[in-house]
Amino acid sequence: MFLDQTAPYALPPREKSDYLVGQLNELVEHHSRGCPEYGRLVAEWRSRQPHASRVEEFPWVPVSLFKEHRLVSIAGDVMSVKSSATTTGQSSQVFTDKATRKRQTLSATRIWNDYLGSERRPCLVFDLESTVRGTASLGARAAAILSLGHHASDWHFVMRQEGDQLRVDVPALEAALRAIGDRPILCYGFTWILYLAHRELADLGFQWKLHPESLFLHSGGWKRLIDLAVDKPRFNQAVAGVWALDPSRVIDFYGTVEQVGLLYPDCPAGNKHVPYWADVLLRRPDTLAVAREGETGLIELVSALPLAAPNHVVLTEDLGELVCEDGCPCGRRGRAFVFRGRAPKSEVRGCSDVARN
Repeated sequence: MFLDQTAPYALPPREKSDYLVGQLNELVEHHSRGCPEYGRLVAEWRSRQPHASRVEEFPWVPVSLFKEHRLVSIAGDVMSVKSSATTTGQSSQVFTDKATRKRQTLSATRIWNDYLGSERRPCLVFDLESTVRGTASLGARAAAILSLGHHASDWHFVMRQEGDQLRVDVPALEAALRAIGDRPILCYGFTWILYLAHRELADLGFQWKLHPESLFLHSGGWKRLIDLAVDKPRFNQAVAGVWALDPSRVIDFYGTVEQVGLLYPDCPAGNKHVPYWADVLLRRPDTLAVAREGETGLIELVSALPLAAPNHVVLTEDLGELVCEDGCPCGRRGRAFVFRGRAPKSEVRGCSDVARN
């Protein structure tokens, strides 16, 4: 059943849990055998409970361990996914192999198909083309851009470097829009870059009416905007207003370096959902007990994808709120949550880098 043709969000909670528990029990065994550090970490848990019966029972790995230890479960060719250095000067590194990367690509494609459909569209990218051209490293922005690869009929990069700043390349943008014509398009930008680009366009008095089915996607970079008191409604209006689009056509999605291939876009109700091969739990910061509906907690990410490293259950330093266990108005089954930002006193992380190990 792994990533079969079952719709990503179609399974009722009990059926999804049964499937995911089976996958996770196999992954605990796999990573315990392949990664001695992880094996020692979960040894006591396995002695008490060799197999879990619920998703919340599985032992989690705090994201900080990926800064301090080289956790890898296979001996073959691996690629390290590295975050940029944080306030401690350390970066996380999470390993993938060819089989895991294939799963990650398929996962991202299945998720975007559910939200965007399978039709390819022209893609405007508010970034530099060099962002996706590196051979030695690949950043988080590039990973997000490339996750749209199966949905882009052609690419148009519309930013330029000016000193240490990114600016809109207006002639390139206008040339791209003329080439695209009246077709619906996809647009992507890192959240902070997309906001700055549209503030610049607004200052220039730039206006262009896009096809009403066009979509703007963005991820990451909310901290600076929060510091500027830019919330999601204001952000959506700032972007959509330039293009005469409804603000609902601007979609934020959440994702992490620790679990590449899993994306959490906002649904029409403003909630984020997880496919049947993953899950999200919220844990109370004081007790680490599982939070209930309406409570804010640390985001625990659960995934059946990772084979090269024990990043299948990780506790992040991000905060979220559980909206419901099932029954979102959008029709997607399972837990729905919203992202609430970074936990107090947690490290501020930047973009990630992917480098051949």
